[in-house]
Amino acid sequence: MPQQEKCNCKSEEERLLLVEGPNDCHAVFQLMWLIHNASPVFGIHECGNDDQVLESLAARLVSSSPRQKILGLILDSDIEGLNSDQIIRSRLDQLRTRVGEFYSLPKSFPENGLVLSPDASKQNSDRLPKLGVWLMPNNKAYGMFEDLLMESLVDEVRTYTGAVVNRAKTDGVAKFKDIHLSKAIIRTYMAWQDPPDIQHLGVAIRKGTFENIEAKCKQFIQWLEQLFGTPA
Repeated sequence: MPQQEKCNCKSEEERLLLVEGPNDCHAVFQLMWLIHNASPVFGIHECGNDDQVLESLAARLVSSSPRQKILGLILDSDIEGLNSDQIIRSRLDQLRTRVGEFYSLPKSFPENGLVLSPDASKQNSDRLPKLGVWLMPNNKAYGMFEDLLMESLVDEVRTYTGAVVNRAKTDGVAKFKDIHLSKAIIRTYMAWQDPPDIQHLGVAIRKGTFENIEAKCKQFIQWLEQLFGTPA
């Protein structure tokens, strides 16, 4: 069995995935290890937040000599005050502002994730990377990585943990914002494991905490493989 490498969350590989934070970085890395028993064929770079992911994307594309041959990015769909349809449209508008000069974006976001080649009619298009975008959790619903993981919980476990967390919020014990409900549920569930760990999604994935993760993340995994390829 190959020895697992340490995840580098500031990679600058030619095939590169931009993510919002370190938890996303480690979660994706461990998910790919779980599926392929090997390191991903792409590097991962955590940018800090969604705005910085978009700015990093834009800066890489306008560089006179972009280093990346394939560039992917993951953005959460959890903009406060907007519903899911509004968020998806907003994300498309944000992308169009930053990459519309180089790529032909669709009018609606595909449910299986976005994978684009540079517009060949544009000058110097051959210098630009293949581009992929995934909106967590599934390109159509409100949420984040934790919402994708929620689907991997057994129905009874998800229902029970959700009821406990919601009761804590109703009783004033829990102070999290409503938009972070899935985050609170996942970390409560993680805190009930042995040993308790409320922070590291990647560790929980590696330990098999999420029983149905391969099936429930299948479409996301297929998008990563379509964009970057698979280990040899």
